[in-house]
Amino acid sequence: MTEPVARSTGPKPTAAIDPRRPIHLAVLVGASTALYAVSLAGVTALQSGTDQAAIDDASPVAAAADRLRDGHDQLEDAVTAAESRYARTAARYDALTADISAVEDSLQAYANRMAAVGGATKSLPSKMSLPTVARAVRSSASKPVVRSTTTASGK
Repeated sequence: MTEPVARSTGPKPTAAIDPRRPIHLAVLVGASTALYAVSLAGVTALQSGTDQAAIDDASPVAAAADRLRDGHDQLEDAVTAAESRYARTAARYDALTADISAVEDSLQAYANRMAAVGGATKSLPSKMSLPTVARAVRSSASKPVVRSTTTASGK
């Protein structure tokens, strides 16, 4: 004996599902994606314009920075050249210092000698008579007699 199977008393499932529902979902997803892409493109265009305006605004600043950098480089080159000239001049000065000291010592010794000569000249008379000098010289000696012959002329 078999027992009877219990059956559900609820509504029976329908065999066909509404075929338009998946197409509507696909259109909805596609339309929202397209709308999102268009809004992103608009935002990108606005941002690109803003970025270009910022670049254009910064262009004079960049040019000024370039001029400042070039001026700084020229100033640095000038300072380096001046430093080199100063080092060469200082080296020459150091080389001359010993020579200058020697010249100063020599001048001091010369000044001391001149002071001694000045003192000696004060002891000399202011006027002095010198002996007269003969203007012509006369000799009283006679010439010696010379007798000689030569054969230079061929005779």
